[in-house]
Amino acid sequence: MNTLTLILLILVVLLYLKWILIALFYPFMVLDGVYRNHPNALTRLLRLPFAVIKRVFRGWQKFMLYNVSTLPSAFLRRAIYKGLGAHIGKNSMFHFRTEIREPTKLYVGGGAIVGDNALLDARRGLTIGENAVLASNVSIFTLQHNYRSPTFSSDFPGRKLSVEIGERAWLGSNVTVLPGVSIGEGAVCCAGCVVTKDVEPYAVVAGIPAKKIGDRPKNLTYTFNNKCGIY
Repeated sequence: MNTLTLILLILVVLLYLKWILIALFYPFMVLDGVYRNHPNALTRLLRLPFAVIKRVFRGWQKFMLYNVSTLPSAFLRRAIYKGLGAHIGKNSMFHFRTEIREPTKLYVGGGAIVGDNALLDARRGLTIGENAVLASNVSIFTLQHNYRSPTFSSDFPGRKLSVEIGERAWLGSNVTVLPGVSIGEGAVCCAGCVVTKDVEPYAVVAGIPAKKIGDRPKNLTYTFNNKCGIY
């Protein structure tokens, strides 16, 4: 092997180094997802290598998930999320740069659409119903700091923190949903609103904090088949 070939090989390896590392570590992350969904002595033993990797390379999982979100294939992104333990229904769609926290606690119904730059915090459980639509830059949180805590912890004793988004609900661009909120079937959260309380089915809410401003027709029948050619 001559010098030029060696230099080119090194450059190629450096160019694709992060993808090489992701491919190498992905199986260990899959085993971690299996353990979280089916905890027992065997799966705990199998996920041990990932536990070591996670301790040594802090932030690796977030780095890996971010880079997965930039892959040009929506089909591949969805398959990788499922491999990591996310529960994803048929014909659902994740657009570019979706940030997922704790994939094993994410439940997405069939035909649901998640827009660009969405943040899906599923650490305390996040359910998105069938044919629900999340526009670009939607942020959903299931955990936050408790400013009343002397230690600024994220503990809220006795408080529900999981979030549920109903079937055919529509969250407009830049909507923020805070922990413990349930958004009913067919509800609409207008662009830029901050949802701090439950939203009743088919209600239209807007503002900061979000308040009801109208109602949506209840005769909704649409379903999404994930066949749009531009994604």
